[in-house]
Amino acid sequence: MPQFDIESYRSNFRDGARQNLFYFIPTFPADVIQGDMSNERTSYLVRSTGLPGTSLEEVQLNWQGFDFYIGGKHTFAELTITFNLDDAGLLRLNFENWINKIHDPVTNEYGTIALYMFPQRLQLLGYDGTPIMEYILHHAWPREVALATLDYTTSDVIQFDVTFRYAYHTVTTQPTGL
Repeated sequence: MPQFDIESYRSNFRDGARQNLFYFIPTFPADVIQGDMSNERTSYLVRSTGLPGTSLEEVQLNWQGFDFYIGGKHTFAELTITFNLDDAGLLRLNFENWINKIHDPVTNEYGTIALYMFPQRLQLLGYDGTPIMEYILHHAWPREVALATLDYTTSDVIQFDVTFRYAYHTVTTQPTGL
């Protein structure tokens, strides 16, 4: 049985990962990028997000009158990222262009998935800035570009959320360099 004292805790806990040490690396379709708003520049406008969630559906089996549960299909939660809007509004325009590439509301045309689904990378960083975990969201696309609040009573930077839907994610402890 492990000891339960402060010295055991201190020697085993060491330290924890920090919420502010992360890096989101977006990949836009090349034909939606406006001005100098590159994928790399967009990374510096990320305000907050979370690590992607996943769950397994349960399958109920009946065995001699008892319920027995086994793991079923993987389900991957959407990922929402909050961005600070650049002073020219190009970041928001890029996401609007991407959404319109999926479905154009004027022509009612739909894009093919190969032209709008792109991997997205989210890295959890260590204290020295190197990635300790990397999540790759496969076949990702922006499902929602949310409302951006405008307010005469404040001079804060405009923020807006983008919610990504994706097929699945993988996790690695080595950066992939996609």
